[in-house]
Amino acid sequence: MVEEMLINTRNTKEQILALLKQYGSLTIMELSTKLEITEMAVRRHVQTLERDKLIRSDIKKQTMGRPSKVYQLAEGGENFFPKRYKEFSLEILHGLKEAGQEELIKVIFQKKRDQFLEQYKMENKNEGLAEKLESLKRIQEREGYMPQIEEQNGKLHFKELNCPYVEIAKEFPEICQAEREFIKKFLDTELTTLESMAEGHTCCHYSIREN
Repeated sequence: MVEEMLINTRNTKEQILALLKQYGSLTIMELSTKLEITEMAVRRHVQTLERDKLIRSDIKKQTMGRPSKVYQLAEGGENFFPKRYKEFSLEILHGLKEAGQEELIKVIFQKKRDQFLEQYKMENKNEGLAEKLESLKRIQEREGYMPQIEEQNGKLHFKELNCPYVEIAKEFPEICQAEREFIKKFLDTELTTLESMAEGHTCCHYSIREN
């Protein structure tokens, strides 16, 4: 319950987020009343939350009087609240596996790989491997992989320090295979997997063969 969250929250900013989650949108005055603090204090917290892209403001027209400024949760604020996307995905995949649909699981991840290749093909016009690696790095940064390009003993290496799907990959290595194929096709070269977060390493590490 949101009311319980309000009681247990650690600070005023979290209380503001919980109130906006509960009521949808509120003015500074309404937040001040519910939090029992001054409007000036609310405004200070709201400015910080808006700067951090956790909430957003909008102008609400009134039937009478001047329009009022209201605040709502932004996408970042919605992410503050617990989600079960990972658990839901695992439940679906386990259900498919139990139903003997392992081949379908492979097809799902392969389709996702192909969608990524199609989505980012415009960023892959550079002919040189070094340029392609830089493009791949930019893409994976946006996807949350924390990528690095390194040169070791005259060979190029591509590392990903984070994997958004690591918990799923631990049970379904098909997602790692699809990721590896995406990198291979994007770079248009062979690569060797040296380390994998799904297997307990600190990163996913690929050695890139230069054609």
